[in-house]
Amino acid sequence: MNTLLKNTMAIVANHSGSISILDMLQNMREYDDSTYTHSLNVALICNVFAGWLHFSQEDIELATLCGLFHDIGKLCIPDSIIKKPDRLTNEEYDVIKTHTIEGYKILQNQPVNDHIKNAALMHHERCDGSGYPFGLTGNRIDKFAKIVSIADVYDALTSERCYRKSLSNYSACRILQEDVQSGKLNSAYLSALLSNIAVLSL
Repeated sequence: MNTLLKNTMAIVANHSGSISILDMLQNMREYDDSTYTHSLNVALICNVFAGWLHFSQEDIELATLCGLFHDIGKLCIPDSIIKKPDRLTNEEYDVIKTHTIEGYKILQNQPVNDHIKNAALMHHERCDGSGYPFGLTGNRIDKFAKIVSIADVYDALTSERCYRKSLSNYSACRILQEDVQSGKLNSAYLSALLSNIAVLSL
């Protein structure tokens, strides 16, 4: 895991000349450490996940950066909501949902790959149109955003929350499988993740 983290941070360092990535990461860490930790987790998952999908090295690095910055828009969400120790109200959840558009706004004028911008914007879209912010379906969702969405859900399920304990890999995979059956998540991508996690869990 330490090697994977070093490799991920090396990817960040290699791209820091084209975008103030390290500054953005530091801002995220100072604003909310749990969001920073989640973003690192999702980046690491995307890194491994893209390898399982047999992506090129360039696209593995791109998927890693997509995961790292998918929640950058949370910098624009009020501190009182981001750090609330209880479940969010419906009104607060509506505010949280704006982080996708805010993240895109932060990245849109930066000299960064469009897939990274799209991942920030689309990682809560779902293949059946039930996601947000636009209710996009199928091929209208960026393929890297689809990967990030799966990694995002997996990390959220396996991390402890104020309202529940972390789930086991088995329980998380069962929930993700239900999302495939309902058409929410990309079945081909998720099958690759689930089959590899199953092997690792043996």
